[in-house]
Amino acid sequence: MKQIRNILLVIDGKYERQSLVTEIAAVAESTGAHVTLLGILDIPSGNPAVDAETGELRQWMTEERLEEMEDISSELVRRGIQVTIKQANGKLYLEIIREAQREDYDLIMKPAASETGIKDVLFGSTDMQLFRLCPYPVWVFKPTLSGRLNNIMIAVDLLPSNPEKTALADAVLQWGKFISRLVNARLHVIHVWELFGELTLRGRSVLANKVDRLVLKEEQAHRHWLNEALERKAIMQNEVQLHLHKGEAKMLIPTMAKTMDIDLLVMGTVGRTGIPGFFMGNTADSVLRHVECSVLAIKPEGFITPVEL
Repeated sequence: MKQIRNILLVIDGKYERQSLVTEIAAVAESTGAHVTLLGILDIPSGNPAVDAETGELRQWMTEERLEEMEDISSELVRRGIQVTIKQANGKLYLEIIREAQREDYDLIMKPAASETGIKDVLFGSTDMQLFRLCPYPVWVFKPTLSGRLNNIMIAVDLLPSNPEKTALADAVLQWGKFISRLVNARLHVIHVWELFGELTLRGRSVLANKVDRLVLKEEQAHRHWLNEALERKAIMQNEVQLHLHKGEAKMLIPTMAKTMDIDLLVMGTVGRTGIPGFFMGNTADSVLRHVECSVLAIKPEGFITPVEL
């Protein structure tokens, strides 16, 4: 992976400012990255007569957002971080992706913003659209006053016969390793597997012993694949806690993340490369809708976003 030199930080007004500054500084100070603050106003179009009357209100909102970004910029500059300020109008996720494409940022960071009002739902519709459509690594974070990342978990999907999955798993491991060393966090790697058709096979008692052998063989294969993946990215087993579990990833990953007090989950979002458009698989979508910690989502190499400049 390339180094983090340019970070796009989205400012949408839905955060506690000091938490946001602490979060971005933890990454930017360690990497020496330049930070671009992007403020976007999603101003709806409507009746021209009404629009004319609300022009002054829009101007006030624009000026308030600019003042907000200047305050954040000042705090980051005091920490020795180089900052640029940009403003845009339009649909939030579209303008974020367009700005990312124009400047080729290494990392997109944004505070989580649930629009549902449901306590346990961390990510809103804009966050989910970025996870689906943004071709760059997207870090949507749950701001905390400490800004400290104590536990980072990498979720990997492994299937050696699928080159795309292998490449994505390698990229996810590389990012997780890089961030954990950057902030000196404990690193966990989780891989969840299942034996296809096990439930159906166990319904036939005469196959019980054979199914047990198949389960053991499947587990051994996944353990071998996991060890191979760690070796490829030079991750020593004494510097990581491995979690190999049998079950459904969409249920186990959010549960394990909560149980182990994970601060950041690094995961890949599955999709076909080179094809405009992106539809997350059911597992990735479900994990993102139920996880309660910050997420760094990585796209497959060659992913093409349908969002055009």
